[in-house]
Amino acid sequence: MPPSRLLLASFLLTLPALSADPKPAMRVLRDQCVGCHKPGKAKGGLLLTSHEKMMKGGDNGVPLKAGKAEDSLLYQLVLDDGDPHMPPKKDLTAAEITALKTWIDGGAVWDASVFDEAPAPKPVKLVTMPASYQPVLALALSPDEKRLAVARANAVTLVDLTKPERPVLGRLEGHTEAVHSLGWSPDGKWLVTGGFQKLIVWDAASMQNVRELKESLVGSVTALVVDTAGKQVFAADGEAGGAGFIRKYDLETGKLLTTWKAHDDNVLALRLSAKGDRLLSGGADRMARLWDPATAKQVAFYEGHTNHVTAVAFNKDASQIATAGADREVKLWNTQSGEQETSLGDKKTAFSAIAWSPDGKTLVALTDKGSGSLYTDFVRHTGGERSERAKERKLTGVTEPVTSVVITADSKWVFAGTFDGKVHIWEAAGGKLSGELKL
Repeated sequence: MPPSRLLLASFLLTLPALSADPKPAMRVLRDQCVGCHKPGKAKGGLLLTSHEKMMKGGDNGVPLKAGKAEDSLLYQLVLDDGDPHMPPKKDLTAAEITALKTWIDGGAVWDASVFDEAPAPKPVKLVTMPASYQPVLALALSPDEKRLAVARANAVTLVDLTKPERPVLGRLEGHTEAVHSLGWSPDGKWLVTGGFQKLIVWDAASMQNVRELKESLVGSVTALVVDTAGKQVFAADGEAGGAGFIRKYDLETGKLLTTWKAHDDNVLALRLSAKGDRLLSGGADRMARLWDPATAKQVAFYEGHTNHVTAVAFNKDASQIATAGADREVKLWNTQSGEQETSLGDKKTAFSAIAWSPDGKTLVALTDKGSGSLYTDFVRHTGGERSERAKERKLTGVTEPVTSVVITADSKWVFAGTFDGKVHIWEAAGGKLSGELKL
């Protein structure tokens, strides 16, 4: 064969590989590999979150040779006889292995867009929760503050706050796994509860399950808010250790309206501004982000925490936001400029829950050690001591990790849920522990 024809034939043989869609293989990396090879958890020193980081390699060198799957560790270790076998304690499907081989043989073209895709839901066999597991993971005051919703284990208890004894009104049971999030509609008619791969919309008066929203949910709904019109609900979920997504649903029909990637790790908190024009999220990726809820476009981000952002809050007019971190700090930010204005806390305990009173005058912050404080009269940081940045009133501590907190509009009462299933009550004026709800 003439040299020119031989060259043409060789070129044509490579076309299928060169034109192979990289997305199937990239999805295998995202879903099966990145969980153990990402910042903060880079097993073997290998990161697979970008092409550049992948090609830097790890303790065993560069994981692949573009165009040569058979000579690439990334391919060799997913085979049945891989040593050590990857992923550990799990076998890839034949289709997933073929996708990786085709991708590497085709040059291992990197398509980062798959990391912004939400993973597809996977069937999960749920088992009965242990009776001893009774954490209070979320609290929500009704708009008129006459009822308190308490997410305890896999049920929600409604408490009557209009009576001195604060009796239980009833229980909402419809989740199999723990309820992680709660949200009231502005008129108090509906209560939305978030559990594993499911949202339930309840008629708060009759305590009846009105509808269930499940479309596209892949994990626990870690946070949720209902919009100010009472027509849409924003829910945060994601696979454990994976990217965090925010989904917007129509509250009446249950239809999924849009989904977007919000954080590189799980979303841990959501709050909506009083006007409803801004949505604030905090994540395990150490970031807080501000969104336009109408367009799902990012408006601003707030970077400064060195560990998970566990809770977020708006002040009255959304001119400031507060972020609480596992890095033992509460930070106050100017919403528009993105500048940090104040830092609170003694750097001794991780903050797990915060709430800003509706009038914007009082911020309550509690920790995973059961301690807490009320802050007022905030001062913009100018280099002075941490204690001068706001007036602080200590709350009588409890012995359990606090998971959630709410404060009444008059800043008189603070309610906080703990991991051992209790809801503690403080009189804010003196910071004294008043008692606990009888659930």
